Amino acid sequence: MAETLLFNALREAVDEEMGRDETVFVLGEDVGHYGGSYKVTKGLYEKYGPLRVLDSPIAENSFTGMAEGAAMTGLRPIVEGMNMGFLLLAFNQIANNAGMLPYTSGGNYHIPMVIRGPGGVGRQLGAEHSQRLEAYFQAVPGLKIVACSTPYNAKGLLKSAIRDKNPVLFFEHVLLYYV
Repeated sequence: MAETLLFNALREAVDEEMGRDETVFVLGEDVGHYGGSYKVTKGLYEKYGPLRVLDSPIAENSFTGMAEGAAMTGLRPIVEGMNMGFLLLAFNQIANNAGMLPYTSGGNYHIPMVIRGPGGVGRQLGAEHSQRLEAYFQAVPGLKIVACSTPYNAKGLLKSAIRDKNPVLFFEHVLLYYV
């Protein structure tokens, strides 16, 4: 892989997987026209259209629940959190639904979804956007947690996460996008 920035590597992974599998789609706040908070989805709306790159309202619990329902029907949603700190608004959907449903359904359902986005202390983010939530989710059965550190491993890990049949929380540190 040529030298690149993290956000470009993540965009390449999403673009390649959307091109490979028509069941993969992206949803979240400002992922379409705006291209995502850190431009990870820039250009994908124009390439794949509004049915595969969906701008959502500011309602993390709702669009996370919608993604879980889509995953139950065989689609592969990628939920972009504008900031992973906002995942607490969807904690019930992630912990009690996405993580547990494969077990509570006796294996009748799988939740092949990725929830990805930035977190951690960053420039001008203040107390509201600096937390890291990996520890909150690590004890939830059924969830896989990934934290990338370089563009190279981010691309490979994200492609693997998208292809996984389980829910994957994909944490990206905000300070890594442009270094």
